[in-house]
Amino acid sequence: MIALKGSVPITFSGNEQPAAYDNLVSISDLNPDMNKKLSIGIASILENKLSVPKSRSFLFSILIACIIF
Repeated sequence: MIALKGSVPITFSGNEQPAAYDNLVSISDLNPDMNKKLSIGIASILENKLSVPKSRSFLFSILIACIIF
């Protein structure tokens, strides 16, 4: 699932040029290699589709527990 929210003021490196804060939540194990691949992929999409330079995107990733009822 991807959710985008535009028109939100964000300051990155002291200025308000286009930037992104990416929040990746996973219910399965994200090993360092997969995390790197996802980070590169997300940054590329943001740069190509939304003109947010890769150097102005911050990826926060977290693993949460999956509880099956």
